[in-house]
Amino acid sequence: MKISLLLIFMQMVTSLSLAQSKKEKIDAIMKTYHRYNMFDGAILVAENGKVIYKKAFGFANREWNIPNTTDTKFMLGSVSKPITSILALIQVQKGLLQLDKTISDYLPEFSKKNGSRITIRQLMSHSSGMPNYDIMKDFFPKVSRQQFTREDYVKLYMDSALVFEPGSSYYYSSWGYFTLGYIIERVSGKSYSQLMKEDIFDKIGMNSSGSYYHTQVVPKRATGYDYSLGGFTSSDFRDQSNTMGTGDLYSTVEDLFKLHLALSDNRLLNKELTDQMFTPGIRPWRYGFGWFNQQFKYTPADSVFTNYHLGMTEGFLSFMIRIPSTNSLIVFLCNSSPTHFFGITTSLMRVLHNIPVVVKQPVHKAMELIIVKNGTLRAVEEYKRMKADTANFYIDWFAMNQLGDQLMNMQRYEDARLIYENNAKEFPDKDHVMVSLANACLKLNLEDDAVYWYKKALAINPNNEEAKNRLKELEDK
Repeated sequence: MKISLLLIFMQMVTSLSLAQSKKEKIDAIMKTYHRYNMFDGAILVAENGKVIYKKAFGFANREWNIPNTTDTKFMLGSVSKPITSILALIQVQKGLLQLDKTISDYLPEFSKKNGSRITIRQLMSHSSGMPNYDIMKDFFPKVSRQQFTREDYVKLYMDSALVFEPGSSYYYSSWGYFTLGYIIERVSGKSYSQLMKEDIFDKIGMNSSGSYYHTQVVPKRATGYDYSLGGFTSSDFRDQSNTMGTGDLYSTVEDLFKLHLALSDNRLLNKELTDQMFTPGIRPWRYGFGWFNQQFKYTPADSVFTNYHLGMTEGFLSFMIRIPSTNSLIVFLCNSSPTHFFGITTSLMRVLHNIPVVVKQPVHKAMELIIVKNGTLRAVEEYKRMKADTANFYIDWFAMNQLGDQLMNMQRYEDARLIYENNAKEFPDKDHVMVSLANACLKLNLEDDAVYWYKKALAINPNNEEAKNRLKELEDK
């Protein structure tokens, strides 16, 4: 009996030591990212259904030097979409919504040429062929700042040409999720905000979550900031009437952990609908109902099956990734943009799987400082040196592109072009990079160059709607 008790005690101590060790490693990683100005916000890591790390960094409000805490409320951006999908499936569970009915079955006023062809299932899995708002040239900042009724906003896009035949491919569409949210309101007879509160937040105790409208005063809600070339700026304005169902929710890391547990034990959805939600969709994106459901590589040779989503909205970034096999979760919510979603996540995944982590200096952050001190040409020259120093530096193509985006937002178009040109050489398989370079050329009135790069983007990805639309606009001039 004494030996058995001793063994149990030793197992408890070993388990505690391992958790503490992981906690210390995660803390060191997050402090490093914070030091590199790549993380201000809150983070929670859970393993086997238990929280092993929870901490906040930076300021919730920089004007008043109010620090972030683990119960600070952050805008979720597109991490709202998986929660919208859960709400839709709850309506399926109630018998109010059917996955294989069409938009027109629920919104008779929706364009019949599209609405009669697109099902609820296709809206939820981004396989509807409905385009995204970025096909509109002036969506940011003009359209995004306007207030819309549900009916008026739907009219903006309901007649848009579909990217492909519904169900045949994948194309990420926030308009698709706005439409889904509107349908949920119709079938329930309640507002999206009210239904979200009643059917999800109140049921599982997510008391610090809600659907945000920009005139609201929400206690403990963080202010959003953009980090640009060595300093912070307040984020831009967006009218939340055009983000319903797609990016209007706010929450905390603790509330999202509650959501993770409720999904794990089927407190919101029955097992059949939960399994459908987490079933991988069309390759290679593998998007199910509101979640990317695919293997996440944390070393060149190791991966684990996950459900995840990322989000970006004015001044905020979010990432939530579940590991169903171990009932584990990584969630971080930031109120300074940009950050490196996948770099942070990969590092934390390695800790969870007991693999050593070395956080190298991000090249794009080093280049920011060089641009401020010595100019963009010098930064591009130094890029080559840092690229060769793989022991101390790492490169992320998306973060490099965001560096160009920062310069574009500052109206430093020639500097942005230099960064994008370097990116185009370094990442020749990324259509997003080619479109960014083309956009910079347009700002500089280099139309022939813009046409060349838009065509390069389409050669990589024939479904790039922004490249298609910009080319058509140039040809119609």
